[in-house]
Amino acid sequence: MIFTRLRLSVFVVFLIAVLSGFIGVASKRARKSKVATGSNATEISSAGPCAKEIANGLVCEAANRRALELMQVARLDAITVVQNTSTGALVAFAAADPHKFDVSTPLPPLSVVKLMLAACWWDHGLPENPEFQDAPRLSIHEGIVTGSDNFGRRMAAVLRKSIGTEQVLADFNRYGFPSQQMILEPTREGTFWAQPPQWQMRLIPALAYTSLTTTTPDRDWEDTLSIAEARFTVTALHLSRFLQAVGNDGFMLQPTARIEPAKQRSKSTRIMKSQTARKLQAAMRDVVQRGTAKSSANILADTGWQIGGKTGSGFGAPIGPQSDGWFAGLIFDPRGKARFTVATFVRRGGPGGGNAARISAQLARYLIGKDGPGLGR
Repeated sequence: MIFTRLRLSVFVVFLIAVLSGFIGVASKRARKSKVATGSNATEISSAGPCAKEIANGLVCEAANRRALELMQVARLDAITVVQNTSTGALVAFAAADPHKFDVSTPLPPLSVVKLMLAACWWDHGLPENPEFQDAPRLSIHEGIVTGSDNFGRRMAAVLRKSIGTEQVLADFNRYGFPSQQMILEPTREGTFWAQPPQWQMRLIPALAYTSLTTTTPDRDWEDTLSIAEARFTVTALHLSRFLQAVGNDGFMLQPTARIEPAKQRSKSTRIMKSQTARKLQAAMRDVVQRGTAKSSANILADTGWQIGGKTGSGFGAPIGPQSDGWFAGLIFDPRGKARFTVATFVRRGGPGGGNAARISAQLARYLIGKDGPGLGR
């Protein structure tokens, strides 16, 4: 009787071990299947029209043509730049009429400057939920999402008082936007590229800078770092370079623009804390999901990919169909990794959350191989 019970106990233990092993294998297979599915989804762009160019760090001429087509169909005076966040390589660039203005032309950043303002704020660990007078009660995150100009002005004022003018200007210099007083080059930034680009006539950018100084009046300081209609100059290339660092955990890579593969790696420099970069990414995604660019949220809805960004609109008020518009964004794969930048400016084509954001999202669809009817063809 005891022997029979012992055999039964051994059998039960054996059965449990077998079943546990089976469940473990099944679970492991399920996990592998899930990872493989995620990996395949992340590599959607490998089936796209620019797969070879992206893999080799080259400019995709097909994407350039698609960007031009999107501008021409909508009859927009526009420019756009796309860059690989992990390599710094230029993926696409286009201008509706390069003779009017191009990706290397100096332009005001408008409210896109709030990204640099927030980066400086977060880099110095200032409070996420400040209490400002004469401004909406918002977190810094929500200040970016809503695009509140008064909130931005108060941020700029408090930042200056908290860390000092010189420190703010030093941070902006690190982000790629130096004080005009620090610039030694005449009119164009010859050291922008890691190697001379193939399209030198078009891609050597004008200088990007701010004319803010320690003597700038408070009101001018606040306006500049909130709406940047004056005293701040960028190009689409400079904005894309900043966005590349935001999408690359805070590391800026010296850009490349090539038509043939090269072995030389781009120089990498940390320009902001990794936590700051992640906070900016999260805010930019919410700008598209429920903020000033929400009209473009559905363009990538069926792809698994997402786009995030910051809009800018000007000049003056009220903002309307004849306003200039920026969309400075990042394109995220299904795992949530920022894969590409996209910086689009439309002159007199309405607010940045309109045409500029739509061109950016439509170009993103093209890059990942999901372009189709109804998207500007």
